Amino acid sequence: MMKILQITAYYPPSLGGIQTFVQRLSQYLAERGHQVDVLTVNTDHAPAQEAGTSGIRITRTPLDLNLYRAVFSRSFAQKLMSASGYDVFHVHIPFHVGLETAVLAARRNRTPLVATHHGQGLRGSPLYTMMAHTYSWFSQNISLRGVDVPVFLTPSYAHSLNLPAVVQQRMQIVRTGAEVQQFSAGGMGTAIRQTYNIPASDPLILFVGYLGKSNRYKGIDYLLKAFVSVRQQSANARLLIVGGGDWLPELQTLAERLEIADRVIFAGPVENGRLPDYYAAADLFVLPSISGPENSPVVLFEAMASAKPVVATTIPGVVDIVKHEETGLLVPPKDVPQLAAAITRIVQDKDFRQRAGRYARQHTEQYTWKHCAQQMEQIYQARAMNKPMVGTLS
Repeated sequence: MMKILQITAYYPPSLGGIQTFVQRLSQYLAERGHQVDVLTVNTDHAPAQEAGTSGIRITRTPLDLNLYRAVFSRSFAQKLMSASGYDVFHVHIPFHVGLETAVLAARRNRTPLVATHHGQGLRGSPLYTMMAHTYSWFSQNISLRGVDVPVFLTPSYAHSLNLPAVVQQRMQIVRTGAEVQQFSAGGMGTAIRQTYNIPASDPLILFVGYLGKSNRYKGIDYLLKAFVSVRQQSANARLLIVGGGDWLPELQTLAERLEIADRVIFAGPVENGRLPDYYAAADLFVLPSISGPENSPVVLFEAMASAKPVVATTIPGVVDIVKHEETGLLVPPKDVPQLAAAITRIVQDKDFRQRAGRYARQHTEQYTWKHCAQQMEQIYQARAMNKPMVGTLS
């Protein structure tokens, strides 16, 4: 048995890909007999101390500053610096200053440090975006040198970062996990269509993701523009956008200006437990990201596990997951005509849609959380051999 400290800016009840990754990884590790503690920042007014499922212990420190979803907490740094006796620290980035604090804490406590790189710095105002990019460069070229095992989720994402040789020599690729069984169970797609008054014969295009201004790189505005052309080819097509955030009002205004508001549904945020029903209701899923790398978006695995073909863009990370002409279609980022053409093709070609959906479902079988956790466990064990097992958060 090992004592493992997961270090992350976000954790449920906060929603998002990193949150899901850390929670599922922690659950599987705990079920395999390890003691898992989670140190995070309290962004959602959740209990400061909580005993999670499978005996996971969660500590949430007070939030001092949340700037475009980059969180800062002085007490978090204090807790981490005083954490002792763990066999391994595992920090999840991007986490502004969190990575650097983890490096210092690991050195101070002589604890092996693993870091999973989930993505680059967040976007916001032009000034903040510039600062975030500067920090991303620093963390990738300087801070990661202090990490024993840098972990990346896809090869193309890792290679796109032009990492220093010392980081490349240490890095490992660990495929992210997906709740394949949860999303392949079928869901209650009929109920979702009834909720939004969508006839069974109407093609339904789905997007799921956080609609914050820091996530403009997701390209939802390009999806709305492409949907104008899709409507011209398939008049009864509907677009269902799941997610909330401060970008939402602007997107709703754009839909009205494009005169497609009557065929676009903004569902708002949806709990993870209800998402299988939304995927089940859809005919295809679209991830129109305009910049990257995207690394390993969980929503792609959720859609593919639901046997839905995917339309996505040719950016690092995504190209390792979506197989063009097999599990869906890939188009250049920011190319509205090609995005529209790809969506229209899947909407109109039932045989290709069903075949790509079947292949997508089969493809996700290599992306289970169990397999992900086993790979991480092997990394931990290789670094933590002969370490004491008395992990505590003081």
